[in-house]
Amino acid sequence: MPRVLNLVMAAFFLAVLAPVFGAWGGKPWYVQVAIVLFGTPFLLVALLCLASALRPGSVGRTARRLRRR
Repeated sequence: MPRVLNLVMAAFFLAVLAPVFGAWGGKPWYVQVAIVLFGTPFLLVALLCLASALRPGSVGRTARRLRRR
């Protein structure tokens, strides 16, 4: 079940972000910067959800490995 939930969450975040980044042309530079700043955390969460769906526990193992250093 966690794999399915992570996959659905990743698909949801990517489905929400795709139209925002698809309507990129013709926007002023400050709007583009705001879109990138707003969308980056959601993109990272979607990538982490995909990583967790493909290999459960991989994100937690990586976090523990980085904490030890």
